[in-house]
Amino acid sequence: MGARPSKGRSSPPSTGLPQDPSSPSSSPWMDLQPDLADLLLHHLTSHADRVRFAAVCCHWRYVAMEYSRHGLPPPLPWVRFPKGAFKNLSDGKWHFFRTREQDTCKGTFGNWQLFEEEEPRHGCHYYLKNPLSGAIMRLPGRYDESTCLNKDGSCVMSSTQRWSEFKIQKVIVCSDDLVAAKVSYYLHCSEMQSVVVCCRPGMSSWSRALSNGHWYADIAFYGQKLYAVTREGHLFAHEVATKAKPWVYQIEQVIPAPSSDGFFLESPCAVSCYLVISHTGKLLMVRWVRTPQNKEVELKVFEADLKMLQWLEVKSLDDQVLFVSSDCSKAVSASGDGDYMEGNKIYLADYSLNLFLYESSHTNESACVYDMTSNKFQPLSLGGGITRAWHVAWFFP
Repeated sequence: MGARPSKGRSSPPSTGLPQDPSSPSSSPWMDLQPDLADLLLHHLTSHADRVRFAAVCCHWRYVAMEYSRHGLPPPLPWVRFPKGAFKNLSDGKWHFFRTREQDTCKGTFGNWQLFEEEEPRHGCHYYLKNPLSGAIMRLPGRYDESTCLNKDGSCVMSSTQRWSEFKIQKVIVCSDDLVAAKVSYYLHCSEMQSVVVCCRPGMSSWSRALSNGHWYADIAFYGQKLYAVTREGHLFAHEVATKAKPWVYQIEQVIPAPSSDGFFLESPCAVSCYLVISHTGKLLMVRWVRTPQNKEVELKVFEADLKMLQWLEVKSLDDQVLFVSSDCSKAVSASGDGDYMEGNKIYLADYSLNLFLYESSHTNESACVYDMTSNKFQPLSLGGGITRAWHVAWFFP
């Protein structure tokens, strides 16, 4: 494999002073041309290895931080386990981050962890923390009561109460001053509701939500809108007002659920949907279905056509790889990255799916890989004696 073409960037400026050949700073590694060092860096799939690369010398640090950073493909994700344990997918090494005993990790979203902290006098508080940089983002511990909607969009009921008993199921950091979340709560102590709320970091309360009675399986921030998908595949667009206190002021169903071969989704079946932004900027939905009659799991990928208001089935991902979980999903390109990933595959960290796939075996895996070329599932070994009762998710360093 030849060296990559020059990117038009110069090496770090020389001091012009003679160097002592016995000095550690005169290591031959410093004489490695930026193009060759860049080629080496592109073959490192682990975030930890890239950090070590930058620590070799100032010349390599320059390559990692300036020369290569714009064209460098993302490292392979880590697998997040409970109690602060992470496993590198590329080399199998474990990483552990300390947390306070009174704080409980509720999920992993991108490179953020969501923590719930218990305070005897002040109840529960939430915050996001990047375990690598140490950055912290404070989130509200309560939210304004939702406004229920009729089918025509008119309001059924509304109040000014604030609730503190709710569960954050997913968080999206849309920008430095906008955070969205999918939360669930009990309406009048009986019916479970799922809504989309938003806030600015440091606010005392999440925004008022609009409840349309649907249970959302996943959410995504796409094209300045918040999209939510039900477990069947119905897609809803949430309009967000970002002036002063952000809030969702309108919900509209934009795409109905796609049909499935040979059965109706209304019949008793196991089904789940995930939203993910493709590497080319398309809104995708990954859906798997399993019926009692047919124990085979059907998995399909759809692209949202927001002009024609329909789902278009995607037969091939080409060089893309999808990493999918209930906490966080991401698409990456498998081309030009040192050939350490094979395209047209979906990595799923889904506890329920694996139960259906391997219910008759003694496997202990909590993740699997779906090959869209062969339309077959394969268990993804996580090793380390991890039982499949452990819920796992992707973490993107």
